[in-house]
Amino acid sequence: MELNGGKLPHPRIGIATSLRDRLRVPVGETMGFYASSITLKSKWRKRDGFWANARRLQRRIKPLIQGNGSFKDLLSWCYLDPTFLEPTSFKKLGGLVPVEAPSYKKLSAFARRDDGLKRILKLGGMDSVDKVFMGTWITNLARLEFPRTYGQLELDRLILQPGAAYPLTQVELVIGAVTCAGKLSLVREFAETGNRTSTMIEVRDRAIERQVGSQ
Repeated sequence: MELNGGKLPHPRIGIATSLRDRLRVPVGETMGFYASSITLKSKWRKRDGFWANARRLQRRIKPLIQGNGSFKDLLSWCYLDPTFLEPTSFKKLGGLVPVEAPSYKKLSAFARRDDGLKRILKLGGMDSVDKVFMGTWITNLARLEFPRTYGQLELDRLILQPGAAYPLTQVELVIGAVTCAGKLSLVREFAETGNRTSTMIEVRDRAIERQVGSQ
């Protein structure tokens, strides 16, 4: 946010949220994808400085997470027929199948076809892998209380490789955060297209400056 002259070409922010403690039937340690997300658009006020902007954003995020914000998109997709959800990746990626592939004709035709799924993806700005529809996607596993020692081995830190529900070309920056063994680890993912690499180097340097300055 602080870069690019205080302007965000894609001000939408996505934050992954957990549903494990929000369901009527406790899931406990059951294996499953009990997660959703909240999305919002953020405006950067250059005159306010970094921490004032961060606090204002936090005030907006907190009620969305504690309230019903995590269920908004989830309910929308749950009401859709599964035939809309399951072929989403084929609709977005079908055009990348090489001509010599046996499935080229079928998949490329499906990707080009103007149908209900195409219109839903277009409405959300997700109809093309070359179109960025979100500025930052954040997922945070919070604090994990894993044992520090395992025989002669000691856990130094835990690294979360975030990934995303979307191709990296559609999101400017993906951040994965986790705290374990008394250390906060952050991992950034981005597509190396255009001038993103130089921008991400500056993002890294600014983050390190903020961390050193707060100690």
